[in-house]
Amino acid sequence: MKRILNTILVATTSLVLTNCTDDFDEFNTDPYGITDESLEQDGNNIGGFVNSMQPYIRTIDAGLQVEENLTGDAFSQFLVPPTPFVSNRNNVTYNFTWYDRQMSLKYNNIMAYMGRFEINNVDENYPDFYAWGLIHKVFAMHKVTDNYGPIMYSQYGSSTNFVPYDSQEQVYTQFFAELDQAVSTLADYADSEDFVQFDNSSFGGNVSQWIRAANSLRLRLAMRIVKVDPSLAQQEAEKAIANPYGVMESNEDNLRMSLLGNMHPLWMFSNSWQDTRMSATMESILGGYEDPRLPVYFQPATDEDVAGEFKGIRQGIEISSKNTYVNFSAIGTMFSSATDVKIMTASEVAFLRAEGALRGWNMGGSAEDFYAQGVQLSFDEFNTAGASDYLADATSTFADYTDPKNPENSFSGSSDVTIAWDDAASNELKLEKIITQKWISLFPNGQEAWSEFRRTGYPRLIPVVVNYSGGLIDTEEFVRRTPFPSEEYNIHNEGVQTGVELLGGPDNGGTRVWWDTGASNF
Repeated sequence: MKRILNTILVATTSLVLTNCTDDFDEFNTDPYGITDESLEQDGNNIGGFVNSMQPYIRTIDAGLQVEENLTGDAFSQFLVPPTPFVSNRNNVTYNFTWYDRQMSLKYNNIMAYMGRFEINNVDENYPDFYAWGLIHKVFAMHKVTDNYGPIMYSQYGSSTNFVPYDSQEQVYTQFFAELDQAVSTLADYADSEDFVQFDNSSFGGNVSQWIRAANSLRLRLAMRIVKVDPSLAQQEAEKAIANPYGVMESNEDNLRMSLLGNMHPLWMFSNSWQDTRMSATMESILGGYEDPRLPVYFQPATDEDVAGEFKGIRQGIEISSKNTYVNFSAIGTMFSSATDVKIMTASEVAFLRAEGALRGWNMGGSAEDFYAQGVQLSFDEFNTAGASDYLADATSTFADYTDPKNPENSFSGSSDVTIAWDDAASNELKLEKIITQKWISLFPNGQEAWSEFRRTGYPRLIPVVVNYSGGLIDTEEFVRRTPFPSEEYNIHNEGVQTGVELLGGPDNGGTRVWWDTGASNF
């Protein structure tokens, strides 16, 4: 049996974030996160393990700011801060300031509980709960490896001093094996209600829906590796579709996680702290398409220069004062009453199937049909009408952007891709349509949107104006990953050095992760 790791990945000691540091969870915790006392409080009921993991599949509190909002949300160009954190030298301008939090949160609150599963022989005594935990583990940890590249995974917990990293290829191989185990096991418990009292997700303990979620996650991960292992990608994607429980097909299948009475983090960052706003790229794409989701995602600006307009901020510009851009478009009021956060939806799955069909895989339908389904499902998800007219639009394209505060930040529309499907178009153009619409529908899951941009190059984002990376990140190539946490170098240097070696390049934001080849899409 594996020994529990006691001290790897204690957390960062300080975070320099204006207005919000008091709201972050206390760091320096046991990386397995569960004391004997808390086990007693849980009544030793193994379901409490999974219940405790759920808030960290996608962090539901203030920790999301440094885990995603100032990384994936910004790098996908969904949301940009008006706040010039650290004298404007921060993640958004490619001077990495916050890059520890995602790893520490996931190890402390996901891998920790899976470690407790092992020492309590949950896989043998409660195979259904173990399988359920595996799905949570893969949902959470694929984001970690997609951010950093190599990570501790297969040997995590094997030593108190040194744990070697796995290559990202090894991690993905284990992901697929763990999803195999989870789906196979849960098929024997499909009618069980044992999860109900512990499940804070939109599934409410429905085992069949969790199996569909696992299959959908397999499809997401399969597409991620299409450029490094196309044969395995097709095999895993077709396996997901062929499973008797299938994948997410309606919005009733969407996986969302309860906020447990908390304010939605993005509403906190936007409304309470005034620290996040719509990006200029969002303005260009949704505005150019006259997309009905724009007034749902965002609010009109209140700045006197653009009052009543939907106005975004370009990522990576010089900002001397928060007052300059703070009255540009905040996120939509739908977040003010939100009770959950989005994890994965049927619209994303439809776009995954569209790409798979485009590549000639057996996805159960055509690329055109799944493309239309993805758009319709997204419109329905956000209670917007007009999907049919939108899908027929063969003329609208990305709009030019004007920065009323500094004309040097203005830009021309980065693509002339339109919405309507064109069967005579090249596969590359069809893929651009699919991923552009997928990017829109993924909002506000910037982490996933950033990964898909890195994989495909779509949608066509806008380079930063100010690049403070010191030459480590090529402005035209965009940021490719987050560096390994500084605390790993401080307390686990021998381990993190194995990660650097597996990375195959310097540990900075300009080095590509394994599946991000930079090669052509076809």
